[in-house]
Amino acid sequence: MRFHPEKATIGVLAAMLIILAVQTARGPVMHGKPGDLAVDGDPCIGEAIVVDYPYDYRMLEPHACKVQCNDQKPRYILYTNRMATQCETPPGCNDWGEDRRVTCTPPQADADASATGS
Repeated sequence: MRFHPEKATIGVLAAMLIILAVQTARGPVMHGKPGDLAVDGDPCIGEAIVVDYPYDYRMLEPHACKVQCNDQKPRYILYTNRMATQCETPPGCNDWGEDRRVTCTPPQADADASATGS
């Protein structure tokens, strides 16, 4: 049996094409855990972490959800421009929504408090 580089190349490219077609047909894959927000605009879950800077659809510093690492309570970040992003579902404590550019809708009372600086 002889090795044919042309056939091997065609085989590898065909396999890649099949994998790409299957992934496209399946649609987007949600990376995360059940309970993580999947859709922009879902209601925020947990307590607000009020920060003193606006959200501008970028990964921001510092790591605001870090407080969640210690007490395992669900939280979201509430920014000065009334926008909010969800922290990762406990026991995780990453800035899940901020990292993925997914915003959530805070309760009206929290949004009002953010706007007045309280």
